Amino acid sequence: MPVYKAEGVVLGRRNLGEADRVLTLFTREFGRLQAKAKAVRKTTSRLAGRLEPFTHASFLLARGKAVDVVAQVEVVEGHGQLRADLRRLGYAWLVAELVVQLVPEGEPHPEVFRLLVETLRLLEHSDPAVAAAWCGLRLFGDLGYRPSTDRCPVCGRPPAPRDVWSPRFGGFTCGPCASEDPRAARLGGEAGGAARFLLQASAQEAGHLRVSASASGRLVAAVVAYAEARADRPLRSARIVQALEGPGPQETDGRRRREQERA
Repeated sequence: MPVYKAEGVVLGRRNLGEADRVLTLFTREFGRLQAKAKAVRKTTSRLAGRLEPFTHASFLLARGKAVDVVAQVEVVEGHGQLRADLRRLGYAWLVAELVVQLVPEGEPHPEVFRLLVETLRLLEHSDPAVAAAWCGLRLFGDLGYRPSTDRCPVCGRPPAPRDVWSPRFGGFTCGPCASEDPRAARLGGEAGGAARFLLQASAQEAGHLRVSASASGRLVAAVVAYAEARADRPLRSARIVQALEGPGPQETDGRRRREQERA
């Protein structure tokens, strides 16, 4: 059975049969692919601990009829601290889904692989919301979807004040054009400035960025809406992140007003 090597990150997994798993890997050499880990759910498996979600590893894969098979695994970075923190883990799943939904299977994107590896490190040691937003914004650029920042992508006029973001049209838009996008939203100066900064920032620079909780919430929501517009489907992990972060400022204020009215 022919074998080949690939450096990759485990982005997902699903159970198959009584003891196997099918892994979603994003590799440097081959892009996104599926691979079977045989008998990995048995307590005697020597591979189980090396195939946890978000593990960065060197894989030896054997060609299979329907799906290739994991033969050997050498861990590069395990990211155990990431899986131990529920909030960071939620953002890691968001990053994984961004890559899975936006990068077609079987297309090599070494620049996306580097971005993914850098993002996993940021998620462990920096603000995970900022890290996930940085990954999404840079991913859009790497894949040819870079948001417009200084001109409305529809008409070319300067963007509207308070940074109106249009997922449908592709970035910061003018007021009249934004009115044609039902998902357009005002990011405000802090979140809008952070988005512009992160589009240009290195991983190290992104790791030092500090924004308020409300601004980071708007920023992540903008990235999610932009990705959903490109993928034409909702991101399930975004709802997990929303549940972990709790209600946003507007939702909290609305709930408080409703409670006061009932009282």
